[in-house]
Amino acid sequence: MPITLVRVDDRVIHGQIATRWAKYRNCDGILVADDQIAADPFRSKVLKAAAPTGVKVGIYTLEEALEKIEKAKVAKNSYFLISNSPLNFQKLLELGADFGTELNIGPMNTRPNTKILGKTVAIDEADYQAFDSIESNGVKVSFQLLPDDSATPWSKLKAKYDQM
Repeated sequence: MPITLVRVDDRVIHGQIATRWAKYRNCDGILVADDQIAADPFRSKVLKAAAPTGVKVGIYTLEEALEKIEKAKVAKNSYFLISNSPLNFQKLLELGADFGTELNIGPMNTRPNTKILGKTVAIDEADYQAFDSIESNGVKVSFQLLPDDSATPWSKLKAKYDQM
């Protein structure tokens, strides 16, 4: 499958994506799936400028992303699929998307009503429900900021959230 990384990252495209993940996993293009970003020309322009040199970026609504994911799966080039929220991946699954069996979680920084589960992980109840829904659809959710960090499974952070 030419989608080599499926990731939630609240900054979407930034240095960690450009300098670390793109070197660790093949990446010829990045598909960004988010309705709000797709409707924001300025933010779209900033994200495209943050991509590694030579990597194309397409920014799509969730509906548009369905078709792009299917095309990426059979393309000769490799793609990252990134969104800034697990809610978008939950919605993609509800719409019938097949983006693979693994979802990598990068930074999810502190926001109102979140519980801090780690140095770069703060989630709210909606995120919690989305992770549960995603895993119930056969997609393994793991938290891993950088390629050389060890991955932490959702089950471990879920237990921590439940104890708070």
